[in-house]
This record gives sequence, C-alpha cells and structure tokens, in this order.
Amino acid sequence: APPPRRDLEALVAQTLSAALARAQSRGIDLGVAHAEPASVQGHAAALRILLGNLVDNAVKYAPEGGQVDVRLENKDGDVLLGVEDNGPGIPAEERERAFDRFYRVSGASADGSGLGLAIVKAIAERHGAIVSLGRSERLGGLHVTVRFPLSLA
Repeated sequence: APPPRRDLEALVAQTLSAALARAQSRGIDLGVAHAEPASVQGHAAALRILLGNLVDNAVKYAPEGGQVDVRLENKDGDVLLGVEDNGPGIPAEERERAFDRFYRVSGASADGSGLGLAIVKAIAERHGAIVSLGRSERLGGLHVTVRFPLSLA
C-alpha cells in the first residue's frame, strides 16, 4: 500500500518550533514566509528529518540577527517546499558537491559533520522529489527547493 498522506504544513510548524530556541539564541528571525495547505504521500519521520536538516542548516549558516524563511506552495500540481536564508549561500560551481556526505560551505565556521544535504537528497529521492539549490532572490543566501511531484501530492 502507498504510504499515507502527510500534512506538510503541520510538519513545517513542528520543525520550526523545534528550531526556534536555537534561532532565537542567535537573534535569527525564523518563520513561514508563505504557506498553502499541502500534503504529500510519505513517511512522517523521514519528512521530519528532511525538514529538520534544511531548517537547521539555514539557522546554522545565517549570520547573527539573520533571517530564515520557509515557504510551502502548490505549483502546477506539484508541492514546493522552500527554505531560504541570508547566509553565505553556496557558490554555483560548488552546488553539485554540496550533496556529498561531508560537504561544508567553504570558509564557514559552523560546526557539525557537514550540511546534511546528502540525507535530504536521499529522503527526497525516496519520495520521488527533486532537491535544487539556488540563490535566494529575497535574502541573498541559499535557497533550497524540494519539489514533490503531482503523483505524490
């Protein structure tokens, strides 16, 4: 049987409340920039890890007093989850390598074993979703988009 539908809006809210204390300790404005009701078929625990890694990364790399925005929207039948920050971002030529297991943003002082994007990508692929990295138009840092195809939405 296909996995049950998961309310992504609720998972986003849980993820943000889990990350709030760390964000606040660094004066980071963490919140939902835009959210539409959205659900996908999937495994709640895995989706929680995917969301948690994206939000934790953004909070980790945003500067003190920075900003992290999460967006959830339905577009052309797909569900788009976006996380953007005003940190250093990832240079275009390094974006492919960013999915390697221990990749870190060069020159960044954040600790940890790397970005965790390898895990994000693996979970996304298991759900038939595509992860893309870009530059946040609004905030200037990294913009990660996870696109869940219509078949799952």
